Amino acid sequence: MYSRVLNQAVSDQLAGCIDSLGSGIFYPRFFQMMRLLAPIDQYMVFEFSPNGDYATCRLAHNIERPDLGLELASLYLDGAYLDDPMLEELKASVLNSPDDAPCQLLEKRHLPPIYRRRFFNVPNFDTKFSFVVLDPQSQHLFYINFYSKKEAAFADTQLNALKQSSSLMGSLLLKHFRDERKRRGVVKSLLASGLSEREAQICNMILKGHTAKSIGNDLALSESTVITYKKRAFDKLKINRKSELVKFV
Repeated sequence: MYSRVLNQAVSDQLAGCIDSLGSGIFYPRFFQMMRLLAPIDQYMVFEFSPNGDYATCRLAHNIERPDLGLELASLYLDGAYLDDPMLEELKASVLNSPDDAPCQLLEKRHLPPIYRRRFFNVPNFDTKFSFVVLDPQSQHLFYINFYSKKEAAFADTQLNALKQSSSLMGSLLLKHFRDERKRRGVVKSLLASGLSEREAQICNMILKGHTAKSIGNDLALSESTVITYKKRAFDKLKINRKSELVKFV
């Protein structure tokens, strides 16, 4: 009886998530749905390009301390992902079976001391459930992580529910990320990726075919200043040329 009621509640929440794809109310509904499946204290989703030259955070939400979630995401992207013992293993699995969503449960006691202290001891996490999905359109890898503070965070029934729903959750998040980027438009997407207003403006003009000289004329900037803004923006986006900027947006 309880299982049927739970399944119905999850189905109702899933319908709400689908109705709000790409909008600002998607995440509250998504978090509410996930709470029905397991106790989750932090959500993290990272996106990696096929050749590894682009990595960004698509979701960083620490329920008790939002600022800490953003701080941990920044530390992770600053190079700590290279020491993540699960990422490469899950990546290899999904490349072998693109239609699956390989998943794994990790306890902090199995982690290297520095990594454990930074990403588990400081926020007081004991366990995380992770899985990866491959976007068939861009071939970008999405690394999805659910953290819990409780030592016995995921009971067998909860762990099974997370495993069984990982493919569905991955597809739902991918669809949301695509719709979210479309709704934002180019400039808002660039701003959301960490660019300043001027950097986003110049990148948008580059996409429209402007040269550094024509951008300078339109914005009353010197050509060298435009080039500096462009270089700074490309460094933040971890890209090197216009074709990569086109692919990014």
